[in-house]
Amino acid sequence: MKKNGLFVFCFAFVPGAGQMYQGYMKRGLSLAILLAASVVLTWLFSPLGMLIPVVWMYSFFDTFNIHYQCMMGDPPADEYLLRLGEDQALMRLVKGRSTLVGWVLVALGAYMLYTNFVRDPLLDLARQLELEWLLRLLYGIPQLVAALALLAVGVWLVRGPRPAGYPDRDEIPPYRGGE
Repeated sequence: MKKNGLFVFCFAFVPGAGQMYQGYMKRGLSLAILLAASVVLTWLFSPLGMLIPVVWMYSFFDTFNIHYQCMMGDPPADEYLLRLGEDQALMRLVKGRSTLVGWVLVALGAYMLYTNFVRDPLLDLARQLELEWLLRLLYGIPQLVAALALLAVGVWLVRGPRPAGYPDRDEIPPYRGGE
């Protein structure tokens, strides 16, 4: 069924709405959920705000891509954008490292507690005692923790899984020079 180009254009401005108008409910729902998740993540950690324009632009241009493919008589299949349960490589990664997800949630909770309940009283105390170094430290703690977490996850990902039978660090004999 041919869709009105003006309506396609208008609905393209709302992530997911353009896809849904053209009958692509799964794809539209995926984009709406991605946008909502981006907004929530931005609320929790403001640098993730860069995800919102990415989701919006993808949705905007995807609307016109679907419209063009339908006009050419080759409509794409309506599928969810993120098929997490079907991606076996992702499932193996998450299954083997499920504690990582738990630690990320713990870190987000600790960050929220710190910024909403702990930081302000400590800042007031540091201002009263005129401890400038403590003020800088209190403002920098979230960035320091985030930087250390990113470094740790990066090292963990670069290291990758160890092959079966790989000796633990305690089992490797020390180097004895030219013996």
